[in-house]
Amino acid sequence: MNLLLTFLADDEIERIHEASLQVLENTGIKVGSEKICRLLQRHGAKVNGDNVKLPREMVEEALRKVCRQVLLAGREAAFDLVVPAAKPPYNTTSGYAPFVKDLETGRTRNSTGSDLRDFAVVSDFLEVVDFFWPIVLPTDEPPPMEELCALDISLRYIRKHIQCSCATEKTARWQVRLAAAVAGGEDRLRKRPIFSALVSPISPLTFEKNAVEAMVALAEAGIPVVPMTMSLSGTTAPATLAGTLTMANAEELATLVILKCANPDAPMIYSTDAAPADLKTGVVNYFAPEYLLLGAACAQMARRYSMPSMVAHGSSEELPYDLPSFERNVLKVAVSQMTRTDLASWLGSLESALNASLVNLVGDAEACVHASAYLRRFEVNAETLALGPIHEVGPAGHFLAHKHTVQHFRKELWIKSLQDRFILDPGDGSFVERSKQKVKEILARHEVPPLEGDLLKEMEAIMRRARRDILGE
Repeated sequence: MNLLLTFLADDEIERIHEASLQVLENTGIKVGSEKICRLLQRHGAKVNGDNVKLPREMVEEALRKVCRQVLLAGREAAFDLVVPAAKPPYNTTSGYAPFVKDLETGRTRNSTGSDLRDFAVVSDFLEVVDFFWPIVLPTDEPPPMEELCALDISLRYIRKHIQCSCATEKTARWQVRLAAAVAGGEDRLRKRPIFSALVSPISPLTFEKNAVEAMVALAEAGIPVVPMTMSLSGTTAPATLAGTLTMANAEELATLVILKCANPDAPMIYSTDAAPADLKTGVVNYFAPEYLLLGAACAQMARRYSMPSMVAHGSSEELPYDLPSFERNVLKVAVSQMTRTDLASWLGSLESALNASLVNLVGDAEACVHASAYLRRFEVNAETLALGPIHEVGPAGHFLAHKHTVQHFRKELWIKSLQDRFILDPGDGSFVERSKQKVKEILARHEVPPLEGDLLKEMEAIMRRARRDILGE
């Protein structure tokens, strides 16, 4: 037994799939790179300028090549993840925020490489953070270097798998070189990809030149690509949920085709942050009930294709200052993760992921552990059906003193309360004060095993060459 949130009936899944194929075949996608247009044309696409139409047969061929399992390797093998996830979703930080809440003052300021290092160290410590999306940008670096520097910092300060972003082909190739140095060579990196990359199409149906060329470079290197689309109902997608799902699904299938044309073995994670837009302001409405419904539906579409997914992300970004607010966060996380998405990115974010907080990272981690109570799996077998104990106790009896209760209650019945803490230390002070103290304790005491000196020198040499190449220094 396990709790699974679904939204679409089986016939509705097939209708969205069929509608997506029609969009790709009849409407097509916009591809800003002549190089990628030629690649797609060689594999059967119909190209007219930057409009590329993908015949049904081409999409179906890509679907036959789906990587049903994807390894997200850690810097250390003990942190390896394989998706689809056997347990409830693997959770990560949200990313790439340009701002951070200062730990000491609580004020918002530009994020730096030092902040990213602190987030990495705290995430290395927190067991509930299964992998690491560099949550803040090192804005003290030149913008063309931010994504590469974020990977460099992360590789040094966390042992878990890293999921970074990548906006250009040049950045992608330097990210591969940097990670290959840590992994032990490009062949080793292909077998054990210690990073994956979020590279997104632009809704509706647009593959910008730099991004699509980055996708192909990563696919050629065997790096898992995570194309998190942002189909927003009423602005970049139809106002209907069915239309939004068709748009988001078509963008995912188009990305799959592009990756498989570049490398038939290219791994991909089905990923979309489809959401309703607030039509009064145009911003993403993460608080709308439709957001959770779209996440559940996208998880179903990914399962229809036997693809790992990263589609439902959980946090309402409410500050857990008191028990009622904390309880709302727990329930929001639990409902979102009942979609059984394989990966979820949300820990530590604020203000629609434009801001981030170490205090919130610890608070979200605490909420996530409590939410896991709703996500447990329960066995239905001869022992748990308990026919023998039911017969022994009989009508009008009770099970309190029965040995079956003693054997099973700790596993089957959640005995913690919201006041109990898994991560925070007991003591006086508000939730925020104790979270802040926990962050300081982690940063003072937790040591991430450093990379070897020769490897650090090699990474520094790669970064110097990258700066000359990217910045023309």
